[in-house]
Amino acid sequence: MAILRPLKLRSEKVAVKQVAAKSNGVAEVLVDTKIFHLDEPYSYLVPEALSECLVVGSLVKVPFGRTSTEGIVLKRIEAPKTAGLKFIESQISTTAQVTLKQISLYKEIAERYGVPLWDVFRLAVPGFSKTGERSALARIKVLQQTEQDVPKVGASLPNPKAITLRQGSRFVEEVLKLAGEEAHHKTLVIVPDEKTLQLFSQSPVHLMSGSASKSERYANYVLANTSSNGIFIGLRSAIFTNLNGEDRLIIVNDPDENFYERRSFSYNVRDVALLRAKSVSLFFVSPIHSLELERLIISGWLAHTEIGDFKRSVVTDSESKIHGIISEGLKRGSVLILHANTGYVNSFSCNHCRNLAVCECGERLTLSGNSKATTCSMCGLKKDAWTCMYCGRNLPRSLTRGVQKRADDYGASFPRIRVISSSGESPVDILPNENSLVISTPGMEPQGEYSAVLLMDGEQIFGRTGIRSDEQGELHWCSAINKLKDGGSIYVSLPSDNPVSQSIIRNSFAKYHSEKINQRSSAKLPPHFRLAVVEGDPQQTMLLKEYLLGSIEDGSLEILGPMDVKGGSSRLVMKFGVAKNSEVIKRLYEFNRVRSLQGSTPLKMRIDPFNLI
Repeated sequence: MAILRPLKLRSEKVAVKQVAAKSNGVAEVLVDTKIFHLDEPYSYLVPEALSECLVVGSLVKVPFGRTSTEGIVLKRIEAPKTAGLKFIESQISTTAQVTLKQISLYKEIAERYGVPLWDVFRLAVPGFSKTGERSALARIKVLQQTEQDVPKVGASLPNPKAITLRQGSRFVEEVLKLAGEEAHHKTLVIVPDEKTLQLFSQSPVHLMSGSASKSERYANYVLANTSSNGIFIGLRSAIFTNLNGEDRLIIVNDPDENFYERRSFSYNVRDVALLRAKSVSLFFVSPIHSLELERLIISGWLAHTEIGDFKRSVVTDSESKIHGIISEGLKRGSVLILHANTGYVNSFSCNHCRNLAVCECGERLTLSGNSKATTCSMCGLKKDAWTCMYCGRNLPRSLTRGVQKRADDYGASFPRIRVISSSGESPVDILPNENSLVISTPGMEPQGEYSAVLLMDGEQIFGRTGIRSDEQGELHWCSAINKLKDGGSIYVSLPSDNPVSQSIIRNSFAKYHSEKINQRSSAKLPPHFRLAVVEGDPQQTMLLKEYLLGSIEDGSLEILGPMDVKGGSSRLVMKFGVAKNSEVIKRLYEFNRVRSLQGSTPLKMRIDPFNLI
């Protein structure tokens, strides 16, 4: 017999009736819909309880469809008709995440790169952290107590300026000097990597480190975004930080590849900075400038100045003199030798049959140390001893040597000298006081002054594929040269008539860059032309090509492809003049929007990418 259990009454929560704010009771909210074509603001009712604290830039939680998501308040308005509008559920941030100026800038960036506005916001603002917000508000309160009220002086903005740092210039000091008196304005300095950021760790600045915790990153952002003065130094995404008319924006080493976003829409720091030139004082500081900036310098739009003028001697492509340059340099100080490859031996062959040493998976093997132990970079297989799969011998012959192997070799030649190897795998930050021989990969040189700098593997560095590989080589070499003492020696591993060698001898890349800009113009490459790379379904990329050529018929657009790529996709490469960029990118955006409306995934699009592949 079944046992009857007593009945229970269901308890129901009575919904509290919400009342809309009496003044500006409707908010236009940019919503994180995660759908490409749903990128327009949506209207929501502002609850009376949030009326006083809800401002433009507030991060809120809103209902969307059958779920809830985040959104940013773009404006508050009076609306005569509110029927059917839903209420904002809650306010997430107590401080505004963005300002009206930033919203306007983000819209301009979204149009330039053909992406939804939320994609810009997602990259510009670090993930929200309640702990980080509390920390930022406490720091702001302390700063306000110690700050003096300095009147802002309205003045016309100076022309944007490019500053070339030569030998004899001190990078940190020049940047801080350019920042000026921090009490009068805010200065935002954008550097390419954490190593450069840490050079300012002993200076009176605010560092916005990318290696900080989530709460620290958010706190740093809020502090930088809301402060009216001070010097803030950050990495790539800090370029979106709020700035006012009296403020300064300084971009360090603008050609650096770390300034290019590769994971999401492919913005680069230089282009975003140029968009901001009309509203802030803009400076570019680097040993060498990108071709885009060189074009603006030639046109007169960008003012240019040089700092530093040390004497030096230059030797080109004379291997017999390398040992003598090192020996003489070590008598007067430390010597820096720049090599292209990291690791020990990156590829090798059998000394007997000369066949390449390959793994069972087909990838080339590397030697991991001064032994016969090998490692495969593809499958990770490690073996304590290597045997040639063709002849059975076990004597390796190195083909490309990394800095660790080079360090061993130089150590044998200079046995009484301390030899240091520095690379991304094992970096050395500071040059020791004793005379040392430093073997480094580009960009990883220990900070200090050298009596001689040897720039090796020139053919390899300037023979790499990629539309911006030469810029990277020039930047790394010029940065190393700037660590040279007055009267020091430079060795260049390229012939004397090579344009890079000639530029180093003249201590100016202006002529070389001017010639290169003209060559690139005839090939429809940057800086006079922009590039777009689109990947996706082969049928859709062909449809896109037909659509673009049909809508832009004046011959200003050149399309290469479709070309097959991995995964069954195909790629289009588009070249178009800077005067046509708005029209072409608008067409690309419209095509992706239609695909999204049809329920298809938008094609992957990159505007002005660092590399085409």
